[in-house]
Amino acid sequence: MHTEVQFSGPFSWIKQASLPEIWQATGLIERPGIYVMTIALPAGHLPYYVGESKSLFERLSTHYEKTRRGEYRVFEPDAFARGERVQIWPGVFRNAKTPAQCKAALPQLWPAIQAKLRSTRLFIAPLDCDPRTRVRIEAEIAQPLQWKGGRWRAANPFQDDTVCYRPKTASEAAVECRLTLPAPIMGLREGTFWA
Repeated sequence: MHTEVQFSGPFSWIKQASLPEIWQATGLIERPGIYVMTIALPAGHLPYYVGESKSLFERLSTHYEKTRRGEYRVFEPDAFARGERVQIWPGVFRNAKTPAQCKAALPQLWPAIQAKLRSTRLFIAPLDCDPRTRVRIEAEIAQPLQWKGGRWRAANPFQDDTVCYRPKTASEAAVECRLTLPAPIMGLREGTFWA
């Protein structure tokens, strides 16, 4: 027995002629699952965030609103579109700014925030397994993209460095999973993996 991790996408945050909005992914977004935020590059989609939630809709709504309010880090738009993080605003990460400061800076940040919303591509994989298994699968998908031992496993300095993943512990039995991607996501390979 194995768990199918079948991603759908890419979707966009906001209406664009060539992509469906994530909010239109009815039948998928209402479920628990894993999501990957990327930008599109010629070689494929470059991930910058891997997450999981008991409700994809609720979690992605939170990401969207915090991005719009300047509470997440903001990057220089041209660099971001090339897969480089050149931070121009720290957001509330590690108490760098308060929500009130974010609100006050929003007029200056808004063009860069809009550019990030336009360039982000979202992939979602609904998973109806138990929450701990979902968290372990999330960690295994994110693992090749993370900073470990002074180097990036997939040479991906674009991957968000603020997330703490919780992989399988030595006392847990491994779960066989099969990953399916609708488009190339850099650092990830289709096929069987264990979480």
